[in-house]
Amino acid sequence: MTQRLLLIEDSPTQLLTIKRTLEAEGYLVVGAQNGAEGLARAYNELPDLIISDVVMSGINGYQLCRLVKHDPDLAATPIILLTKLDGSLDRFWGLKSGADRYIPKEPGFPSLIKAVKEILGDTTTRPRLRALADPGLSPGPDEINNRLNQLLERLLFEATIVDEVRRIGDDVLDLDLTCERLFTLLSSILNYLACGLVVNHWRYSTLTIDVAKSGQEQTVRSYISKVALQLGLPPLRPEVPKSGHMLENALTQPIDTAGQRVGLLVVVPWPNQGYKPGDQKVVRLICEQLSSILRLYLSHAQLEPEALSTSH
Repeated sequence: MTQRLLLIEDSPTQLLTIKRTLEAEGYLVVGAQNGAEGLARAYNELPDLIISDVVMSGINGYQLCRLVKHDPDLAATPIILLTKLDGSLDRFWGLKSGADRYIPKEPGFPSLIKAVKEILGDTTTRPRLRALADPGLSPGPDEINNRLNQLLERLLFEATIVDEVRRIGDDVLDLDLTCERLFTLLSSILNYLACGLVVNHWRYSTLTIDVAKSGQEQTVRSYISKVALQLGLPPLRPEVPKSGHMLENALTQPIDTAGQRVGLLVVVPWPNQGYKPGDQKVVRLICEQLSSILRLYLSHAQLEPEALSTSH
């Protein structure tokens, strides 16, 4: 089957030149002259590879790349950013936007041809099934701009969360204060019955919890203790009485760093409630930042890093 490429280039001359170059290599090339048109064609054509210019009016190549990589229907599609901008900062930003390659424009486009062959010839790439085109399902310009705005808002929100978690670790030696700040942040984002942070101290673990309803503390401690043991963390100190009671729909996120399990974060919703995938992503994002904070705390506590539990 002939492999299908989507080429997005706002210069008609460049579009025609690159298109002919790639067609001469045996590829089927679909063209688009701006980011919005390119995204619409991406949804409609489901290409094997997207090649996009960076500097375009409206949606530029960086924004297009982020939209593609954050969309479940397109995320598996590799992207090459093709541009005259060849500074280190431009390359860094292109790769951070999710591009698989960042290729400078050059006469004859030998680097582009090489990159296309390498990406499409990668046997580890999962084969993709192409659905029949349905123009009625292809998003229009307004919907594409709306998706871009939603993406930018989400990225800003995630960046804010990362910054807030880093502030939590300002007093890294004070674990109680760190937990207090963590629970304050989490309670401003998620409505929970209880939240608990388990920290691995090598021979034992500690648990700090925040419970919104009186009378639930022992049940929460027992539940988290059981989960922590299942995930390879040492027993809690002080020990918690065993209980068979299970808490439903809790978010459980191990905290790992450098191949070592340094802790566990558990967020328990109110009865008969659950969390959405977006809530789960927030908890994962928080734990990614907590891993560095706990690593520093344990290092300052003079625990041998190699002695930390590595069980998963």
